[in-house]
Amino acid sequence: MEPDRYEEEGRPRAEDLLFIARRDEKKAKEGRLTVYLGYAAGVGKTYSMLQDALQRQREGKDVVIGYIETHDRPDTNALVDSFEIIPTVSIKHQNLSLRELDIDAVIRRHPQIVLVDELAHTNAPGSRHVKRYQDVEELLQAGISVYTTVNIQHIESQNDAVAQIIGIRVSEIVPDTFFSDADEIRLIDVTPEELNIRLRAGKVYIKDMAEAAVQRFFRTGNLLALRQLALRYMAESTNKRMIGYMRTRAIPGPWPTTERLLVCIRSGPTAEHMIRAAYRLATRFDADLIVFSVDIDDDRALSSQEHAWLNQALETGRRLGGRIVRYRGNDVAEEIIRYARRSNVSMIMLGKPHGLDVIFSPVYRVIRKSHGIDIHLYEPKGNSAYIPLQQQIPLFFTVEYVISFILTIATAGVNLLLREVVGSSNLLIIQLFPVLVSSFFFRRRVALFTAALSILIFDFLFVKPYYTFTIDDVQYFIAFVGYAAIALIISSLATRIRHLLPQIWQSEVEVETTSGLSRGLVEAKTRQEVFEILADQMHNFAPGVFAVLIPGSSGLQIGAGDGVYPLNDKEKAIAQWAYDNGQIAGHGTDNLPAGKGYYIPLKTHRMIFGIMAFAFDKPEEALIPENKEIFETMAFLGALALERL
Repeated sequence: MEPDRYEEEGRPRAEDLLFIARRDEKKAKEGRLTVYLGYAAGVGKTYSMLQDALQRQREGKDVVIGYIETHDRPDTNALVDSFEIIPTVSIKHQNLSLRELDIDAVIRRHPQIVLVDELAHTNAPGSRHVKRYQDVEELLQAGISVYTTVNIQHIESQNDAVAQIIGIRVSEIVPDTFFSDADEIRLIDVTPEELNIRLRAGKVYIKDMAEAAVQRFFRTGNLLALRQLALRYMAESTNKRMIGYMRTRAIPGPWPTTERLLVCIRSGPTAEHMIRAAYRLATRFDADLIVFSVDIDDDRALSSQEHAWLNQALETGRRLGGRIVRYRGNDVAEEIIRYARRSNVSMIMLGKPHGLDVIFSPVYRVIRKSHGIDIHLYEPKGNSAYIPLQQQIPLFFTVEYVISFILTIATAGVNLLLREVVGSSNLLIIQLFPVLVSSFFFRRRVALFTAALSILIFDFLFVKPYYTFTIDDVQYFIAFVGYAAIALIISSLATRIRHLLPQIWQSEVEVETTSGLSRGLVEAKTRQEVFEILADQMHNFAPGVFAVLIPGSSGLQIGAGDGVYPLNDKEKAIAQWAYDNGQIAGHGTDNLPAGKGYYIPLKTHRMIFGIMAFAFDKPEEALIPENKEIFETMAFLGALALERL
C-alpha cells in the first residue's frame, strides 16, 4: 500500500481538517458538555460537580442549578446553598407529583453553566422528551453549557456487561453517541473499600437502607468489576481523543487501517444485546459498524414479538451509529459472505449456536468460506433466554405440509382410477404434479417432503410387485432420483424468486425515491418546486397524509402536500419544536412522542428550511429503521437543493 501523501508531507488529512472545521462551527453555537462519570452511587459525582461549579462561579461565571439530587447528604446540601436554583416543574402522574427539569425556565434564564444531575433519568409521561439526556441536548443547542452526572451502568454499550455483573438489567440508558460529543468526561473514582465506608456511615443512602444495599449491589466483587468497566471506558475515550488530536496535527501514527465490522442478527431476545457487544468491539478496533439481517421466511411467519425484537435491535444499531442492511434470501450463509466480500468487511460477528441449532446453523459455513475475514462468535452474557425444544425442532405439521399431503393423496387417488388405462410412465408424470406445486409455492423442505411422499406412494401403489416398497425395475429408481432433483431445483429457484421479489420491490421504491427525488431537485428552479417534489415523493412508502411545513408569519404552515394534514395545535407545537431545535420529533421518537405525526427538519450544516411531516395510517409498520434512514436522506437532499436556491 502506498503511503498517504499528506502523511509523507507532514500535513493533516483534508477530511480531518474538514471534520474539525465543522465541529468547531457547531461548537461555536452550542454550550460545552462536561460529564462526571462514576461506577456507583456514592463515589462523589454530584459533590465533585458542585465543587467545580463553585470554582467556575468564583471565576465570574454565571452558574445555576437546573436539577439536583442531594439525597440529604449534609456536605452536598451545603454546596447547593451557594447557587441559584431554577425551580423544577411538577408533573402529575398516577396521583403522584413528579419533579422534572424545567427546560423553558432554564433557557429563559440562559446562564453560562447549568447543573443537571442524574443524566440517565426517564422523564415523567407527558414531558417534552422521554429521557433527561435529550433535555440536556436541547440546553446545549440553546448555547448553555451543562455539567451532568452518570454511572457506567447507564451507558448503552456497557448495559449487557453490567447486567452480567450485578444480575439486574438497568433500563435507564444513554446512547454512546451522546458521550462522543462531550467536551470533557471526568472520572470520579474511589476504591470499593472507601465506598463501603461511606455507605455504612450513611453518606450514600439513609442508614436503615445501607446494610441491604451492601448485601445486594455493593458487594466488593460487583464494585471491582464496575470500577474496571469505568476505567476501561475512560481509557478508550481518552485514546480516541488522543488519536483525533494527533491526526489533525499530522503527528506520526502508526494509524489503524479502516476496519468494517458486520454483525449478523436474527429475530430473538438477544439480538439487541449482540448489537451492543458489536458496538463495543467496533469502538475498540475503530471500525465502521454494519448491522446485517437476512429474512428467510415470509415476514408473516414472524410473530409480533419477533417483529418487535428485530425492529428494536435494528433501531438500537441505528441509534449507535451503525449502518442498517436488511436482505431477503434463501441462504443466510451465502448472503452474509456475498455482502461481506462486496463491502470489504474485515470482521464478522455471529451468534454462537446452541442446542439443536448447532445442526441447522449457517455459522460454520460462514466460518469455512470467510477466508481473510476475522470471525467473532457472540455468547449472550448472564442467563440467556431459554429456547424451548419444540421451537428448535423444525415443525412438520404446518399448513404447508398438510396441503402437500392432501394434494399428494388426491393425485394418488386419481392415478388409481387411471392405473388400468394409462401406462405407468404417464402415471409417474401425473404423480409429479404435487411435487411441482409444493416446490413452487412452499419452502424447500416442504417440497422435499412431498417428493419423498410421492415416491413412496407411487412405489407402493403403481410399481410391481404392488403394495410393497420393492423396486424390480432400475428405471423407476432413476426416475425417483430425478423426482428429488426436480423438487430441489424447482424449490430453490421458486424460493429465491419469492424472497428476491419483495427485496426488488423495496429496492425499486428506494431507488425510485432517491433517484427521482435527485433528478427533480436538480431541475427545480424555485423553493416551492422543491417543496412539491418532496411532498410527492413522501407518498411512496405507506398510506397516510403528508406535507412539507414551512415557516410563516403565524408559525409553521403547509407549504406543499396534502391540505388535509392534521396540523392541529398539538401537532403544530411538535413540528415547531422540531424546526426550532433541528431534531426529529413526534410519533416513534423520544422527542414529544405523543403526537400522531413524524417530523423531520429540512436542514443542512448551516440552516433549517422547513419540516417534512408524515402522518401514516399505520405508523408502526411504516416507521421501521430502514424507512427512517430513507426519510432522513430525502430531507437532507431536499435541504441541499433549498440551500442551492
